[in-house]
Amino acid sequence: MGDFGAKKFTAKNGEGFTVRTALPNDAAQVLTLNKAIFAEAPYLLTTQAEFTITPEQEQQFLQQTLDAPGKIALVAATETEIIAFLHFENGHRQRIQHQGTLSMSVKREFRNEGVGTALLKSLLEWAETNPLIEKVCLEVFADNIPAINLYKTLGFTEEGLKKRAIKKSNHDYHDLVLMARFVD
Repeated sequence: MGDFGAKKFTAKNGEGFTVRTALPNDAAQVLTLNKAIFAEAPYLLTTQAEFTITPEQEQQFLQQTLDAPGKIALVAATETEIIAFLHFENGHRQRIQHQGTLSMSVKREFRNEGVGTALLKSLLEWAETNPLIEKVCLEVFADNIPAINLYKTLGFTEEGLKKRAIKKSNHDYHDLVLMARFVD
């Protein structure tokens, strides 16, 4: 089951927040967060125009994630709002069930405040106790140095490079760095 529970943290700015499992009733707030992030974040694959998820679809997605043994969705939340979201999903085939990929987004005003670190540490804690998961993988824009440094401090290593993997316009390409950490 993709259930983590809840842990309290304090951001560098002194504001308290909790990392916990994302629940189906969080769907509206998760959508609000994601819409804001897709509108301004330069390092995401999904564009604002492509993000057309309804609250019902998001609620169903969160429930399916909660029910699956190799998936988890986490939120970081203050007392009043969800400020970050992390999703991890393992492989769908028997030979790749032991590994999965994460995606994470943090609200602009909470970046570089320790929120992403708390989410990632929580994911790794869950993965280390999950009998299915042995490897946590991710892809990151090669020029997103703060994110790469964060992943390295948490034990992720570079496994490869996808050249010109992201196409933002006719002549604007970005490479993706493949990173992973073994948790078994």
